[in-house]
Amino acid sequence: MAIRNSAKALILHDGKLLFNKCVSRLGVYYALPGGGQHDGELLTEAVRREVMEETGLSVEPMRLSAIYERVSNVHEGNVNAHKMYFVFLCRYLSDIPPREPVERDAYQVGMEWIDVKKAKEASLFPKVIRDNLPLLLDYGETIYLGSERRGG
Repeated sequence: MAIRNSAKALILHDGKLLFNKCVSRLGVYYALPGGGQHDGELLTEAVRREVMEETGLSVEPMRLSAIYERVSNVHEGNVNAHKMYFVFLCRYLSDIPPREPVERDAYQVGMEWIDVKKAKEASLFPKVIRDNLPLLLDYGETIYLGSERRGG
């Protein structure tokens, strides 16, 4: 089973956080913008590229806020998955004009700025992000959010 790195952005601007709005068979949920790291690409480069592709916005990673890993033994096309999520606190570069998103996630229908106080009540994926938002935004050090194993 190969390990896949995913660089995610926690974008804070004017007291709001940017999330990808997604819809699946289970309903509406929100996810951090970001995605898979390419071979030879730095994690900071990956988070910039992924945010641009999914939202059209430019960001500057300020610090690594959290690391989270997820191992899924549930067979999706007979492939097990092991993902490492690297969550960066990013600054939105509002002086750079936004572009059209060019590559959205599978269930992504748009993006939404949500007030930080209301984000704690939103249906965020993974849930561990929502449960640790105050620490991710304010702590100042990288936090290990733990591991999750799904399936059997």
